[in-house]
Amino acid sequence: MANVTLSFRKPGASRVDLSGVVPDRLAGLSEREIAALPVWVGSSRVQLGEMCTVKGEKSADLRIEGESSNVDGIGGGMRGGRLTVLGDAGFDVGLGMGGGRLEVNGSVRDGCGVALSGGSIRVAGSAGDGVGGALPGASRGMTGGEVLVTGSVGRGAGASARRGLVVAGGNAGDGAGHAMIAGTVLIFGTVSGVVGRWNKRGTIVAFGGATVPAAYRFACSYRPVFLRVLLAYLRDSHGVIAEDKFVTGRYERYCGDLSELGKGELLTWTGP
Repeated sequence: MANVTLSFRKPGASRVDLSGVVPDRLAGLSEREIAALPVWVGSSRVQLGEMCTVKGEKSADLRIEGESSNVDGIGGGMRGGRLTVLGDAGFDVGLGMGGGRLEVNGSVRDGCGVALSGGSIRVAGSAGDGVGGALPGASRGMTGGEVLVTGSVGRGAGASARRGLVVAGGNAGDGAGHAMIAGTVLIFGTVSGVVGRWNKRGTIVAFGGATVPAAYRFACSYRPVFLRVLLAYLRDSHGVIAEDKFVTGRYERYCGDLSELGKGELLTWTGP
């Protein structure tokens, strides 16, 4: 069989923690060994086969189907291979992921791509708070990789990012780009609340507009070449199609946060 498939049954009251059940780990395991892997259901430790039907073995291509909206930690610690979720997923999708390709055909809850260091995460629906953010108490969020969400994202997208790319096809909540160290956040919808506060060197592009913080200063109005290159890459590599007006349009560039290094930037689209 070309892949390993986990078919989850109707969820109970407790949440399932699937952290560590990742393609690169399953590549060397038989079907029986995969079914015997330990997972947490609430405060109880059970075997994976008690929660879902396992089909396939020794493959780094993992598919998750069935009732997976209560399954948390999908792709947690993943270092390679391919993981596809045929539906919604729970909290902490791709937590600490370092490589590979993770695709969710539905929506995800909070914590998607937290502490990401490599690989790519694609979400066809929407995502909750903290996309590409930091673990509690950590000074850095994602340090590499890419998180692409077709729909909207919650609060704190790209917060404390050190490197990497976050793309939201819809709107973003308060705190987008908060305390960024570096990296890039693209938001095609509107940005609510405060954006880019305490940004050091990060780049935030608000195609649908954002309220410019008081600690930013106007730099110029221009047509950024780097953005054309980035949007072409997203089109060719991930199928993210930007409207022509965003590819060739003018942007106002603001530098900030001036209470920090002042080397970050916020770009807002102003017209063709």
